[in-house]
Order: sequence, then C-alpha cells, then structure tokens
Amino acid sequence: MAKVKLPLLSAQVSNKVGEIVYYHRGDFGINVARIATKPKNPNTEKQQAIRKNIRNMMRLWLGRENPGGMRIYLNKGDRFDELMIHPQETFTDEDRKAWDNYVHVTRQGYKVTGRLAFIGVNMQRMYEGLVPLKKPGTEFQIF
Repeated sequence: MAKVKLPLLSAQVSNKVGEIVYYHRGDFGINVARIATKPKNPNTEKQQAIRKNIRNMMRLWLGRENPGGMRIYLNKGDRFDELMIHPQETFTDEDRKAWDNYVHVTRQGYKVTGRLAFIGVNMQRMYEGLVPLKKPGTEFQIF
C-alpha cells in the first residue's frame, strides 16, 4: 500500500486509473493508491450455504416465509446438512421488538439493530449445527 502525498491528488480521491485504484482511508486520514485486484469469489458449497442462510433469515425477519417451508443449512463439520423447516408462526412485530430489546440489554455501546442481532445470533447457531431461535435468550426454537 502506497501513501499518496498532495498535490499529486486532491484531498479525497476514489477512482481507478488504469490498473491503479485510489481511495481515501478516512480512519487514518490519508489517500492510498494500490494495484487493482479482482475480488476472489470461490463460490464454494460452504459459501453458498451461508449465503442462503443469510437470505432466509432476512426473509423470516421481514415476514416473508415460504408457506411450503424453507431450506436452511446446518454445519456438520466437513459438510452442511440441508434441513427443510416449516415456521409454525409468522414472525411478528412482537418478535422484532424482543430482538430490539435484546440488543439494548446485551450490546450497550454498539450500533447493532434487532435485525442484525437476529441474523447474527441465528447464523452462529446454524454454523454450530443448531436450529435458529425465534426469540432471543430462549431455547424456544422457531421450527
């Protein structure tokens, strides 16, 4: 990573010129130039399973459950097992408020929303091979 000194570039810069990418590091207050690289996207089975779980947790949060059920993927060490779940109840505003309250009780000082807590806690549970929770701090399972 190369530091860029003025007046070569403006005070804040962000663009690509040829194979060089310029951007401003706000946390350090400096301009940076580096060689452009193509992002890696191995598109592995594990990555696909995790992305599907995130998408499905968001659907649950928004109350867009599929009436026919939803596939989630539980980590089993060297593989992810597919599990078809059927939410017994629709995710309600009361459930969302419970997650918002959970954030205020457990995450003081951090900017985390109830939605992010719901997705984060349940993603961790699925990665540990456990089914997701509908409400925080309970072992009441949504499925």
